[in-house]
Order: sequence, then structure tokens, then C-alpha cells
Amino acid sequence: MSPSPSLRMLVDGDLPKPGDTEALVVLFDCRHCMAFRDEATNLLSPAERQRSLRFRQPQHRDEYVIAHALWRIVLAEMLDTSPTHVPLASTSHGQPCLPGTGYATSLSHSGGQVAIAVARTACIGVDIERSPPRAGMQDLLKVVCTPEESHALQCLPPSVRDDAMLALWTRKEAVLKAFGVGLLVAPSSIAADAGVSISPPPLAADAIACIVRELMLPTGWVGALAAPEVITGLRLHWLSTQWRHASEDRPAM
Repeated sequence: MSPSPSLRMLVDGDLPKPGDTEALVVLFDCRHCMAFRDEATNLLSPAERQRSLRFRQPQHRDEYVIAHALWRIVLAEMLDTSPTHVPLASTSHGQPCLPGTGYATSLSHSGGQVAIAVARTACIGVDIERSPPRAGMQDLLKVVCTPEESHALQCLPPSVRDDAMLALWTRKEAVLKAFGVGLLVAPSSIAADAGVSISPPPLAADAIACIVRELMLPTGWVGALAAPEVITGLRLHWLSTQWRHASEDRPAM
């Protein structure tokens, strides 16, 4: 008799482990997994369950539960443990961490799509967003951009400006996550050119310089990954057949 479907079967031991100099980004559509909400809830820590109850919209609450449960399942595969024993914690600034494991991890979700990043390194940050953006991005120029970035965007044709702005926003989010500060640091205070070494802001003075790379995602999504320079390889793995159901290796630079 075939085993009953479960959330864990999406991973089912088929997840590639990243090497010492590569990052793994796992992507999936959590809206395909809502039938496993009860199973997912049981995999969360008490703190995660409490946080899930803060969402007013049931859809947002369910997406949080599924995303965090699959996050734990993915990390359990990396650490050869069970999802409930994954030592997923947070720093004082809210950066997820895996103390005592040698791994760093990051999570991003938007519109039901989820990205989980993991690597054997000190820090990592990932961000994904829907494209085109749901609202115009021009009002965010002063909030997000350095003066140089703002000038470069204004020089672009209006037809591509919002897309370029959204790609920049994902790079900013990814690198600020990697530095463990998030929006405690103004995005406009730090440049986020792809492929260039970025020094940490004063609030994260002890952090390691990172390089941010754009993710090659299907039409309708943009994303970025930030990690220390030692991470030179990037592997994308789709759990959902919505995008692809295979692993793909490519150099990070």
C-alpha cells in the first residue's frame, strides 16, 4: 500500500546538499500544500505557532505555516535530523540562524511562492518578489536608492524602470538580510550592485562582506541571493511542479 501523501514527501530525501562553496536555494509554491496545514502546524516550534496567530488574514497565516514547516523540513535534510529538532533560532535583530551547525539560512515568500536559502557559511540572505510589481515603484526611489542608483534608474526608459527598481529592491533586501539588520538600516544607505563585494553597514560591523547575485527565475518573479565571497556556486531546486521539478547547477558569478 502506498504511503499517505504528506508535506515531507515533497522533499523525500531527494534534496541536494550544497558543497562548501555553494548555496542551495529551494523554491516552491506553498499554495499547492494547503491540504497539509495541520501536519505543517505540528512541525513548528511553539514560538512559530504563536507568530502564526498574529496574521489577521487566514491566507497569510496558512502561507506562513506551510513556508516555515517546509523550511524546517529542508533544514532537517541538511542537518540529518527531524524537522522538530532543527535548531532554528533568531539573533537580536531577527536574523534566522542555526547555532552550532556551520550553516546559515534565509527565507523569503511573496504571493504564495517561497524561497529557502542555505549554505555552509556565516550568513546568507534571499529575497523574491512578484514581477511586474503590483504598484508603481517610483515613490520608493528616495527610500530605496543611493543617489547614484536613483540617477541610473531615472536614465532608463519608463517602460523598464519599474522592473529595474524591483530587481534593485530584491538585491537590497537580500543583502540586508545577509548582514542581519533588515530594514533597521535604510536601504538608501547601502549600494547593492550585483557581483560586487558589499561591506556591512556600521550596525553590522562584525559581519562579513557579501556579494549579491540575481536569481534566474521564471517569468513573473525576480529574486536575489546575498552571501560571502567564498560562496561561488549556486544551485536552484524546485519542489513545486508549478515551476520545475529538477535541480539546476550554475556558477554564481
